[in-house]
Amino acid sequence: MFIDKNEVKRYLRLHGGDCGDIDELIEKLSQKALETLCPKSVINSFEIEHTQNGIVLKGTDVSFEGNLVKKTFEGCDEVYVFAATLTLQSETLLKQCFAKSTVDGIVCDSVLTTMIEAYCDEIDEAVVKKGISKNKKATRRISCGYGDFSIKSQKDILDLLNAQKILGVKLNENNMMFPNKTVTAVMGLAPFDDKVTAEEISVLKNKCQSCCAFCDFKR
Repeated sequence: MFIDKNEVKRYLRLHGGDCGDIDELIEKLSQKALETLCPKSVINSFEIEHTQNGIVLKGTDVSFEGNLVKKTFEGCDEVYVFAATLTLQSETLLKQCFAKSTVDGIVCDSVLTTMIEAYCDEIDEAVVKKGISKNKKATRRISCGYGDFSIKSQKDILDLLNAQKILGVKLNENNMMFPNKTVTAVMGLAPFDDKVTAEEISVLKNKCQSCCAFCDFKR
């Protein structure tokens, strides 16, 4: 796995070239994170039915609703649902950094955010390859809390995957996960059609630009 220093700086909202001591700190903490943390994940696929409000996962009582869900998974016949985490070790590392200094803690937090995103990108790529083997194209991943995809679906995903037991992930009353560097997401697979372009084969290309959200971290 590779932690992109420029991505870390983007989360830190740093722009431009050389940032001196901050660059050195990013490099140091990135190396430490790669040496000490072992990301884990659990993933499963489900055939889906489309409804007026979203999709239903066949064989379960789980449904995902909202315009984002409908738009993202239009034409899909199955979805891959996954949970990924940097584990409790990431919380320990973050506490150690904040105990050293606020700057260390803030930089570490951005390093860990970049790391979990890089790990999710690896899962994305695996789903894309799985789709190609089935003659299907993959959508981008979406997570609970994006757009009108309800954060309450977080619990459904964790329960579907038994992630609380397998990964040690906990969910509080506000549907926020612990460890904090944990991601749940859904990707769809749709049969190829004659209009598919080479760029559409990989969800990893321009994924940020294709996102309908308008956050502070938009590239």
